[in-house]
Amino acid sequence: MKKKILIMSVLFFVAAAMLFANPVRRNEIVEFLHGSYSQRHFTNRPISNEIINQILRAGHQAGSAANSQPWHFTVIRNRALINDIMSNVVDENVLIVVSGPREHPRGLSVEFDTAIATQNMFLAAQALGLGARMFVRPIRNLNDNLLGRLNLPENYLAVMILLVGYESPDVDTRAAASPRQPLESKVNFIN
Repeated sequence: MKKKILIMSVLFFVAAAMLFANPVRRNEIVEFLHGSYSQRHFTNRPISNEIINQILRAGHQAGSAANSQPWHFTVIRNRALINDIMSNVVDENVLIVVSGPREHPRGLSVEFDTAIATQNMFLAAQALGLGARMFVRPIRNLNDNLLGRLNLPENYLAVMILLVGYESPDVDTRAAASPRQPLESKVNFIN
């Protein structure tokens, strides 16, 4: 009995030590988020299906209103379709079109839920060593003229597009990234 208590105590303290070590990991995540940015320069290096699946899983794990998970992801590698959706996309880059129902099944915001899923995929791509950029400008053309080519579920519309590719080593895009406006100009506190 004493031996079991000793073993349980050791296991408890090991688990507690791992939990207390977790703030370091949290700090790494916060630093990662502070370094996140929208990539503009990509290479034509192919992206494996395994990496794309990891990115998709991150989107699928996103939170959603009432856990409705209204999103649908369409991975596009077809060059002709990519060129019809957007110009200046480097060969071997991938588009992920994030779609949602025309009307949320619970009357909630499809745009909000799909944006969270897209942000998860955006960050996952960066964590996996790729660059990513989100787009909404091509959505109107996509929905008006190309929707039938996406094989979406019935009554779904494209909401956001995520461009994913490997970052070009020739351009220091992090240094050239647009600076953030001062945080103080974007926040107020009410005590």
